[in-house]
Amino acid sequence: MSSNKSWVIREAHSSDLDGVVRLVESAKGQVDTRPVDLVETLIHLRSSVPAMIAAVGEDVVGVAVASISGDVAWIETLTIAPAWRKQGIGSALIRALEERLLHLGARKISTLLGVGQVGEEALGNRGFQATHGLVLYEKLEPLMPSEVGVLDDWGGDLLSSENWDLVAGMSAEKTLIESRIVGPLADPITARNVGLLAPATVMLFGPPGTGKTTFARGIAGLLGWPFVELLPSKLASAAAGLASELRRAFTELAALEHVVVFIDEFDEIASRRQSRPEMQSVVNELLKAIPPFRSQPGRLLICATNFIDTIDPAVIRPGRFDLIVPIGPPDEMARHALWSAAVDRLDHREIDIVRLASESAGFTPGDVALTAQRAAATAFDRIRAAQDPPWVSSEDLFSALHRTAPSVSVEDQEQFGQESLRHSRV
Repeated sequence: MSSNKSWVIREAHSSDLDGVVRLVESAKGQVDTRPVDLVETLIHLRSSVPAMIAAVGEDVVGVAVASISGDVAWIETLTIAPAWRKQGIGSALIRALEERLLHLGARKISTLLGVGQVGEEALGNRGFQATHGLVLYEKLEPLMPSEVGVLDDWGGDLLSSENWDLVAGMSAEKTLIESRIVGPLADPITARNVGLLAPATVMLFGPPGTGKTTFARGIAGLLGWPFVELLPSKLASAAAGLASELRRAFTELAALEHVVVFIDEFDEIASRRQSRPEMQSVVNELLKAIPPFRSQPGRLLICATNFIDTIDPAVIRPGRFDLIVPIGPPDEMARHALWSAAVDRLDHREIDIVRLASESAGFTPGDVALTAQRAAATAFDRIRAAQDPPWVSSEDLFSALHRTAPSVSVEDQEQFGQESLRHSRV
């Protein structure tokens, strides 16, 4: 123990916890004080880690807390009350902490301070050397430890923002989604200040194969939120039944601080009750489950369907679904981007991308990928037979194109256009 006529340095005890809280609170917001995680500091103090305090009577005016692993120690907290700085308390706290750490086997002691922060002079006085040219890398994980189990139970995942790049072309749809969905959720303060309500529920609809699932995964990746896909077939196979399993899913997933919940083939569980009376209990459960889920910030429900006209109107009315976004087949500009990306992956010469885009109306991203692979397979067989040309030719691609039927027929495109007029809400 060390002291001068005003203050005393000693080991921290459980009775000092209230004083430490007051000290940290008094120093909060000071520009020359390193930010302190109060909860973490109190946990350290309760777990008997090396900790020293400076006391003036019953008042705690300084605290230094360290952790140790093997022969390496780290000073986690160093805080001094503003009125008691420049009086040698910092140097005395560090000296006492060093002595304690040495007895515990520490050989190297480190800490992290910003330039001019409290403790800089004290560390220099005690012979600590600053290491220059290093950059601190930090990341706050999007999940609390208690949330990991919930995510695992529902087969959730953390997706990279690179998932957004998987949506090739479709620039109009991407711009709309970034503006109306991702932007307000990623920047809620600006949205709130301008009076824009961030969406909590979104319906994507359009013909099969147009990338609705890819869009949903891309949104989760851009937001950095956990992504959970609820499969209607899996929910229906649960012993409790589809309605009960839906209720359980929404209740448990709502406990996550942030989450994107995705339900594909939504028409399977939310069909019009008049046409499918057996689904009435499921639709009723949805009508009850969606409002409380959407009322909490940080949650986004995305549903997708190929047949929006079959969805019960009560489910998708305003107040339950904020946005209804049409995702149609790629237009000619989008097909140009898809073909460019697909052809770039091939060994080719002089391919007319403009013509490919023009002659592939109704093609989905999957159709373009299939056609490119068919052309590559033709070239592969020719090369193995020692025939020319030894690359994917224009003829290979157009031959494959004419052998590939578009996933979206002219009739499908006309129907989608009519549905867009009736249901789109963006």
